[in-house]
Amino acid sequence: MEIKIGARLAALRRQKGLTQEQLAAQLGVSAPAVSKWETDHSYPDITLLCPLARALGVTVDTLLQFEPDLSDREAAEKVNAVLSAAQTDGCKAGEQMISALLHQYPSSAALKFNIAAAYDAFQMFFPAANPETQARWTARKAALLADVRASGEGLFCQMATLQLAGLALAENRLRDAEQLLGELPEHIVDPTLPRSNLYLKKGKPEEALKTVQRRLFILVRQTLACLGALLNPALLPDGNQALEICTAYRAVDELFGCGGLYEGLFLEVYLRMNRPEEAAACLERYVDALTGPAALPKRVFFSPGLEIKEKQPASSQELRQLLLKGLEEEPQYQALRQYPPCRRAVEKLKASLLS
Repeated sequence: MEIKIGARLAALRRQKGLTQEQLAAQLGVSAPAVSKWETDHSYPDITLLCPLARALGVTVDTLLQFEPDLSDREAAEKVNAVLSAAQTDGCKAGEQMISALLHQYPSSAALKFNIAAAYDAFQMFFPAANPETQARWTARKAALLADVRASGEGLFCQMATLQLAGLALAENRLRDAEQLLGELPEHIVDPTLPRSNLYLKKGKPEEALKTVQRRLFILVRQTLACLGALLNPALLPDGNQALEICTAYRAVDELFGCGGLYEGLFLEVYLRMNRPEEAAACLERYVDALTGPAALPKRVFFSPGLEIKEKQPASSQELRQLLLKGLEEEPQYQALRQYPPCRRAVEKLKASLLS
């Protein structure tokens, strides 16, 4: 990777009040040599790095713009910035930011794990991306997760192993999935409550609160994921039971404020039960949620433990385009098109794509 330190050298030199000639004299080199360093036409000899850092009043790390590895929070924040850029400027902008981050922090397991999750978000934000692009995202996600697993870094390693098992199952590589799942402990000890009590005894109640809130958020998301998994017809073929699961999902979602898109689940179940009028009503409510602002996690449960961003859209334009195309073209929605709620939902989707 090409390293550019010229602008930093020039800024540090000016901060010290030195001319190029004065700095050159201190180092025993020519002023044109310093000029070439500052314009990135050449680099200082490695034997000059320590004298150069001393002359400028900094460490060699600062001189070379070295940054220590990221904390878990910093890694998540950087990847959140990637996702925001992708939604605003497109997936190419997000991928360019990812490439730059991986060059800057090549050994950060936290960053790689979060970037792997970003590729999942890309699949959701840009469902109309061509198959080659989606395959590339999946391959990059798998490579990052394999790196995290190989790092052996505690929980990140375990979560990466679990996700790799999921990828193996999706590709019907059952032996690989079984081997990966076999590496995971059957039970994982949760230190949340003792850690929270430790913070309290150290006089840090806000850290104790954040610790519990972050764990609660994870548990709520896991609960919703399990409820969603129960809707698989292979697990619960009975439609009435599936509706009970949807009702439970909605209750948890509304209680904690974790998405607000549960009407899509009701829609699919009513379609499965051949109840198109009720499915059409769910569709209209689902589109209302998709075209509005995102539901925010309730602060009483999750703030200040989570950074809660206001005014985020509930869905990407690409997702709404894909849903609109499906409603207009796919046979599974044909039975809904005769109902006014479905027609209103289609018009609302079209309007949201023009705004």
